[in-house]
Amino acid sequence: MGSWKIRAGQIAAARPSWRSAEKLTPETILDNDVFCAIKRPFRSRMRLLQGLGKVVLYDVLDCWQQPEDGLACTDMDKVLRWFEEWFADMAVDGVIFPNRTMMEDLGHLVPNPVCLYHHFWPGMEPIEIRREARVVGYQGEAEYLGPWRRVLERACRRFGLEFVANPGDLRSLDIGIAARGGEHACLMSHRYKSNVKLANFYGAAIPCVVNTAEESYRETDNGEVRFFTTPEELEARIEELLPYDTRVHVHRSFLVARKDYTLEAIADRYEHYIRGVVAQRAAAIPTNR
Repeated sequence: MGSWKIRAGQIAAARPSWRSAEKLTPETILDNDVFCAIKRPFRSRMRLLQGLGKVVLYDVLDCWQQPEDGLACTDMDKVLRWFEEWFADMAVDGVIFPNRTMMEDLGHLVPNPVCLYHHFWPGMEPIEIRREARVVGYQGEAEYLGPWRRVLERACRRFGLEFVANPGDLRSLDIGIAARGGEHACLMSHRYKSNVKLANFYGAAIPCVVNTAEESYRETDNGEVRFFTTPEELEARIEELLPYDTRVHVHRSFLVARKDYTLEAIADRYEHYIRGVVAQRAAAIPTNR
């Protein structure tokens, strides 16, 4: 549902002529020229749309079964074989990847590959930096933290902080955390999961500590994201963000970075890409002379 809300509902709401639909009706087919399938699409519908002359795009975000496929694909050879099969019979004019790493690894398998990062949640406003940090938090499936949760809870006890998983309001945090552990910390997840958590930290201008293994966060780092690899580094990065002046500095840098991850900014990139694919399709259609 998160993928659908972000890459379908929210993106479609950015333009008056765009719409998201969970069902493909005759009216929807007649009224639209470009279709973008998301995650795990019905391939027969994609073939139908392409056969009717529609431009068909595919947003490949989170398409593998998690954690099962991720646990099975333990090296890049297996990852590539999995995606070769996945893309093999797909009727598509272009594919949208959620990060640059995935596009560079797999773009040769599809037509018109592009990297389009996630926007932060609409309506997200920047926090005010508190003089004393009180709350460290993580937003997402708490089980995805795996062993990192115990490390976080121990570090927070040491520094007199509260750790919260899935706060009611992200803006209640002083320091954000993004990490993946246990069975969900597989090669495919580290390389191909989106930048959405960091995008939301930019949106709220919350100083954050993130796992170095996550390619999307390294790609979208503005230079002030704190990275960790080991439990000791995680604890040290949290301690580094405790001083008020440090958090203010990071906060101000995030206010600049957030402009690149607004819904409007990402929708502009979608529109530019869509126009390019449509123009390419039009140029390929022979004209009667």
